Amino acid sequence: MNSNDFQNNSPLILLVDDDRTTRMMLRRAMNNEGYRVVEASDGIEGLELYKQLKPDMVLLDAKMPGMDGFTCCTQIKAIAGGSGIPVLMITSLEDEDSVERAFEAGATDYITKPIHWAVLRRRVQRLLQEKQAEREILKALVQERELNELRSRIVTMVSHEYRTPLTAILSSAELLECYWHKWDEQKRLKHLERIQVAATHLTQLVADVLSINEVESGQIEFDPAPVNLKNLCQEAIAELRLPTGSLHQIKVTHYGDNFEVIIDGRLVQQMLINILSNSIKYSPKGGQVELEIIYYNPHQTTDERALSLIQNNFKNIDSPVTIFRVKDQGFGILPHEQSQIFNAFHRGSNVGTIQGTGLGLAIAKKCVELHGGEIAIASEVGVGTTVTVTLPSKTDPLPLNPS
Repeated sequence: MNSNDFQNNSPLILLVDDDRTTRMMLRRAMNNEGYRVVEASDGIEGLELYKQLKPDMVLLDAKMPGMDGFTCCTQIKAIAGGSGIPVLMITSLEDEDSVERAFEAGATDYITKPIHWAVLRRRVQRLLQEKQAEREILKALVQERELNELRSRIVTMVSHEYRTPLTAILSSAELLECYWHKWDEQKRLKHLERIQVAATHLTQLVADVLSINEVESGQIEFDPAPVNLKNLCQEAIAELRLPTGSLHQIKVTHYGDNFEVIIDGRLVQQMLINILSNSIKYSPKGGQVELEIIYYNPHQTTDERALSLIQNNFKNIDSPVTIFRVKDQGFGILPHEQSQIFNAFHRGSNVGTIQGTGLGLAIAKKCVELHGGEIAIASEVGVGTTVTVTLPSKTDPLPLNPS
């Protein structure tokens, strides 16, 4: 291990690369920018140095003997928890698989070999500035204790969640600027698509923040009207925009004699989108997500399948209801965390590096409550999760008043 003088307050960068010449060149480049540097020649040494020194940033080679950069990155992110340590992965220019694996391991950004030194300097500077900005935000939140808890948590969440998609947009834009004339159309389109995906994620993040603000401030209006349940579910699934060839399939099954009910279609669609999105997001290996829609009127329903389903799974229903049940084959939720799953900003401790705000189910729960309905969850780790929503429903035009 080599290190600069640790007495000054400049950012400390952990440099992990098995090639001595590359380390020397990277050290010189970082020193010239005024950063402190500590070196490790493999992933195991890098991980130990991270635990000891808690650097401000990690420059990490992807391909190394022993513990490679991907494994090292995953373990660093696990140790760092929610602190958001920037990890810049170094990959081969032609190695597209390594780029994908880098982001799956939790890398904040990447740079390719041969290294474009101007791009490296700009990228390191930007990531450190973003990290410093996050620290300043957190410091300000601590000092401004009069801010209510919701607002502070929104700011903290946004400062953290915005970094990854913004970094993806900026890094792809920089690479396109530097290598546009060298790359073929396929590679250009890959980075343009990456920009689009990141922009979509940012849009959803803004929507979640606005929704939770409306929820907590009581600004969401309840506006029931006749809705076709089949059409509503199709529209919700279309909003998810599952790509062609997706690992996930959504199977929709309808039960009951009537699919025209009086509910707030906008709220129910938002609820379904959030629940289905969670099922897909936390089932990274893919598989089937089941959506069951059951309309049941104890005085009128004659559909044998609906009657059997109600008898076997639901008790004490004495008035018309619409039931939505979503089943996935994902991670599952730890037993001691299931009671917190509908709390705003709560995320399971077993979700790893999967991005998320912890707002989706909290918003869904409020949409259900505005109907005077109920939402429940059943989950088993390694098997999957079932979310069940029961809404009081009418089929006539009389006002629906949950109160």
